[in-house]
Amino acid sequence: MAGLKNVIIVEDDVMIRELYKATLESGQYKVEVVGQASELYKKLANYKPDCVLLDIMLPETSGLEILTELRKNPALGCQKAKIIMMTNLAERSVIDKAIESGADGYVIKSDILPKDLLKIIPGLENQ
Repeated sequence: MAGLKNVIIVEDDVMIRELYKATLESGQYKVEVVGQASELYKKLANYKPDCVLLDIMLPETSGLEILTELRKNPALGCQKAKIIMMTNLAERSVIDKAIESGADGYVIKSDILPKDLLKIIPGLENQ
């Protein structure tokens, strides 16, 4: 793990977010977690992630809206961060919209094991 060492997980399901956090910390990543957009924006005032794991379905604002804000607003410090959209929706239109909006990739949560993140994140370093 060379470059993408600071990760933030934006996931409203506490169990999933804590499982992903523990897995990434076991791989020597520094991990912060939040459950919704307002928490994310507050956290980004003091934490600058190299990688964002962003759920598409969130309670107050969709992950796609957050993605657009992260890419357009330099004050958030995520314009160059790698952003991976996480979803259980295997709808091609949603995935295409995420990529068009600046996502670096996506994962279908039900198709991966948490330990797979330890391979996915380093795979983004050369993109």
